[in-house]
Amino acid sequence: MSPLRVPYPDLAEFAESCLVAAGTPVEHARTTAGHLTRTDAFGVHSHGLKNLGGYLDKARRGGLDLTATPTTVVDGPAYALLDAHRGLGMVGGHAGVRTAITKARSTGVSVVVVRGSTHFGAAGLYALTAAEAGMVGIVASNVDPNMTVPGARGKVLGNNPLAYAVPAGRYPPVMLDIALSQVASLKVVKARDVGTAVPEGWIVDGAGRPTTDPSRYPDEGAMVPMSAHKGYGLAVLVDVLTGILAAGPTSDQISSWLFEPAEPNDVAHVFVVLDPAVFGGLPPFGQRVGDYLDRLHAAPLADGAEEILHPGQLEWRRHEDALARGVELPDDVVAALAAAGRGVGVRPPWPRRGAVSR
Repeated sequence: MSPLRVPYPDLAEFAESCLVAAGTPVEHARTTAGHLTRTDAFGVHSHGLKNLGGYLDKARRGGLDLTATPTTVVDGPAYALLDAHRGLGMVGGHAGVRTAITKARSTGVSVVVVRGSTHFGAAGLYALTAAEAGMVGIVASNVDPNMTVPGARGKVLGNNPLAYAVPAGRYPPVMLDIALSQVASLKVVKARDVGTAVPEGWIVDGAGRPTTDPSRYPDEGAMVPMSAHKGYGLAVLVDVLTGILAAGPTSDQISSWLFEPAEPNDVAHVFVVLDPAVFGGLPPFGQRVGDYLDRLHAAPLADGAEEILHPGQLEWRRHEDALARGVELPDDVVAALAAAGRGVGVRPPWPRRGAVSR
């Protein structure tokens, strides 16, 4: 049976309706639904709509406030600290990046930190918001401990995601969104849920030994840092720029948004936005980036290779396809969305298995 495809607007409307039915203000629901739907359109299903039910469950159990609106704690010409008050991570995340964009228009560069937040989905989409405003965006977040470090046994730090996006003239923005472990933790959880092994080098077991069996994760074992000490070192930097800068918890002190639903997640995010126009130069910045990408694509191909892709190019192809033919949803995402809808009395936007885009 072919994968389910749902028209992008129908999917976003469904997610928004679920959030509103659970008590989320319409504006917050629209922001969150839009972020999650676009994440799935890019093909990053581990951080998209699959998590909607988890957010609603965390709200029911008291670990998340669907009505919370971020407030400003510190405000300066090129910097700010916001408090998300245990609200939806997408609401805090978008408030953070929009504040950073506004300040960078005046000062050329800005840094905004958001504390008291929860899981904010794909970090790259906030960086993309900056790039689509003509800015360079760099975004990071600390997360609950799920990663070991060289020489340690068990979970020590979060795999603190780091992302950037850059306007690229005639191309869609260049973007990269990575966890600082070998792979995102939610991908291991997905493998555990469907009963499949994970590739070597992703996780270690409870004794710190490499394993391909995710069945005991996250109760036992941990993620492995990307490139050993390199991923470890960058994860420390993210903790410094988020939790420590905001006088909040570091990743070793944070509760899990998913596995401890009654507890506030209390993560922090950082948004660095730079306006390339302040540096001047001709041709314009976006054209220079586009010319650079042309040179990358023109590099000699390795034997058997068909093309060279720049960061984010594959995701943009998926996004274009999703807008044209509907967002393709894996079976586990379909099941998770149906369950989320049942929990709040909202029917999913497909009448039967096998629905296709209009």
